[in-house]
Amino acid sequence: MTTHNYLADRTHEVEWSGIRIMFALADEIPDVVNLGIGQPDFDTPEFIRDAAKQALDEGYTRYPPAKGFADLRWAIAAKLKAENGIDADPDTEIYVAVGAMQVIFNTCLHMLNPGDEVIVIDPGYDYYSQIRLFGGVPVPVPVHESNRFKVDPADIKTAITSKTKLMIINTPSNPTGAILDEEILLAIADLAVKNDIWVLSDEPYEHILYEGHRHISIGALDGMAGRTISAFTLSKSYAMTGWRVGYTAAPKAVIDEMEKLMEHMVSGVTAVSQRAALAAITAPQDCVQEMVAIYDQRRHLVYEGLNAIDGISCLKPESTFYAFPNISSTGRSSWEFAKYLVKEHKVAVVPGSIFGRAGEGYVRLSFAAGMDQLKEGIARIARGVAALRA
Repeated sequence: MTTHNYLADRTHEVEWSGIRIMFALADEIPDVVNLGIGQPDFDTPEFIRDAAKQALDEGYTRYPPAKGFADLRWAIAAKLKAENGIDADPDTEIYVAVGAMQVIFNTCLHMLNPGDEVIVIDPGYDYYSQIRLFGGVPVPVPVHESNRFKVDPADIKTAITSKTKLMIINTPSNPTGAILDEEILLAIADLAVKNDIWVLSDEPYEHILYEGHRHISIGALDGMAGRTISAFTLSKSYAMTGWRVGYTAAPKAVIDEMEKLMEHMVSGVTAVSQRAALAAITAPQDCVQEMVAIYDQRRHLVYEGLNAIDGISCLKPESTFYAFPNISSTGRSSWEFAKYLVKEHKVAVVPGSIFGRAGEGYVRLSFAAGMDQLKEGIARIARGVAALRA
């Protein structure tokens, strides 16, 4: 009997991350320019690191509360009210998680029964494995470059059935950089209320916005507080990916389940990371604004560089630190193109099909990298495309 026979059936539906596959491939190649990494290239700001050092000296090395330290939850509540328009009780409606990923995992764990349908945006972040792990059925709703990758609520309406339990929206969007404006969110909220559907709103890039674009949390809209699980993280805004701190605002019944299960999963978010998170959330956002200003410079470089390549076209992203160029004219699938670039031209990007069927014909490129690295990466992509067209 093989080892595979001993494994639980539920894990068979979980696929290896395509992003991790590309990372592993790139790691084998010397001098590769890796533009696939979805994390800030900045160090965590010094004042946040100092807060962590102080916390260690103050003895924050023991088990934390399962739901998170009370002072951090109160600070989160103040932030949500001021920035997101979400009014959440810090004692009963806020939960500190191991990154936004745990919020997504726990939402699927607590909300889905076998056969429940979950509407997801395609292309969009890969929620498929978490949904399938708990017997849910992902229902992709395509978005299109012609509409700047913004979902049409009419398409969501068409996808709703009697089995629809949950919608997952991610705005600002990974991988497309699209932002759902208020009109779209109001229409989605109306559909959720009328059809008694829950919404998981994944908002990790809430602060990384350009050209006056505004982020709106659907959980703040009328009628949505009682059916929205809003997921946030400090990973992107504060360059804290390795600290693993996120949080959610949700109805008390959901928070209670998350707190109960936390004791059986990881006990709680690392105490010292929570103290660093408190420093980040309660400080002025100067460090965030400085990083976003640098991302904006890189965004222009990438946008102009990619569109200068014969055979490549790219929308200017409204947010995040990703570009999602159209490579369909190369005649290669997104996987073929990505593997070709990394093997033959030593530049790593992520195949668009990782993010859904509608992502075919695109690749994701991260500009969370230095200007010199971006210039070299784009030059290598240009040489690769020229060689294909020749």
